[in-house]
Amino acid sequence: MVTDNVSSGAAAFCRRFGFLLSLVSLSCSSDGGGGSSGGASGAAGASASGGASGSSAGQSGSSAASGAGGAIGSGGAGAGGGGAGGGVQAGGGNAGGGAGGASGASGGGGAGGMPGRTGKSGGCGKTAMGANSTGFTNHRFPLQPCATCTVPNCPKDCIAPPFAPGGRNAQKSANGETFVDRDFDIQLPANYDPTHAYPVFYGGSGCGTDRVPPIKDAGFQVSGEAVGIRVGLSQVVSDSFSCFADGAIRCSPNIANVADCKNGPEIPYFRAVQKWVEDNTCVDLGKEFVGGSSSGAWEALLAGCASADTVRGTFSAAGGLRQNRWACNGPSAAFMIVSTPDQANPVGPLPQIFKDEDTFGSAPARDELLTRNGCVGTNKAPYDAKYPYCVKYTDCPAAYPVVWCELPKGNHTQTNYENVEYANAIVPFLLGLPSP
Repeated sequence: MVTDNVSSGAAAFCRRFGFLLSLVSLSCSSDGGGGSSGGASGAAGASASGGASGSSAGQSGSSAASGAGGAIGSGGAGAGGGGAGGGVQAGGGNAGGGAGGASGASGGGGAGGMPGRTGKSGGCGKTAMGANSTGFTNHRFPLQPCATCTVPNCPKDCIAPPFAPGGRNAQKSANGETFVDRDFDIQLPANYDPTHAYPVFYGGSGCGTDRVPPIKDAGFQVSGEAVGIRVGLSQVVSDSFSCFADGAIRCSPNIANVADCKNGPEIPYFRAVQKWVEDNTCVDLGKEFVGGSSSGAWEALLAGCASADTVRGTFSAAGGLRQNRWACNGPSAAFMIVSTPDQANPVGPLPQIFKDEDTFGSAPARDELLTRNGCVGTNKAPYDAKYPYCVKYTDCPAAYPVVWCELPKGNHTQTNYENVEYANAIVPFLLGLPSP
């Protein structure tokens, strides 16, 4: 195994606390093989091309990392900003608002005033460091613990006190990773061009003993993703049966402390990974997608909720949203696959809360999306004759559609049903989304 040391830096002025966050030296290892998917993967399907490139983003100023260095800051890099050497504001994103009012031929409502990013990331024009097209490269990096803050008012660019080392929800994986010391991996598309802005597919797997960190593959992937940059998200848990800590007992092992999950560790982690990807590779800021199965689906739907300002859409097999979670901050397109008999992640809506999972089911997560996306009703129509159990809600804005595929006799995380691979519909759906 070859080990590289990649130094990437930018100072971000944090208005909330008035201190500087610096990016740090990352330890990277190249996994020679192509990534295998975690969870259910779709069969090969037609590839859709990446989105058109937009205007260049300001690049972050570099800083030499020495020793342990500072922690990586989270938040997506905005499409605007200064030139080389300019600061990257933590949690930043181009705040271009979506058009208000009705949109789309269906007459759906508009998500007025909601953020939507376009353009190229700051990594465009740079030689990709710490990533290649031949296999997944793993990066392990520290995250910044928050200064004094109280849940639910902690910021998204740091790990809240209950999850930092010594906190009541702190966890540690067998390889020593904690919520302030995590990893991810990345693979570039074939014939990567550093001047072309690519879509990004972030993936999270379900729980399992084979999912303990470090991650070595895409986490979760579906047919067609190879046209873009693929990023595998890693789990941390003090257990040999690893899961994402997006909420419930995965986030707070003592469910009595579940309210801590309103500032849980997964959103700062995701936004830190996203910022690294944007700073070091050429990303189409309007085409970043997060998907997963089971535990990874909860992770994806949380990212599409609490980091909607940086996530264009989500795709999920099972999963849902917890009751105690980060607040949602905008609309997000969604393609959701569930199975009616699923008892691990019930569809619901359940008559009472599933306490250990802190949820009323997958259907309430869909309904929350319909409201958040500005849908003005719950009318629906068949999505595509090739996928007979999928419906599209017709009262939603064209930019923020919701597709729901409920398999009447399916199993947990099943995507291939009655000889139809429903996951094959996902990438064309995502890459076909109009600009927000």
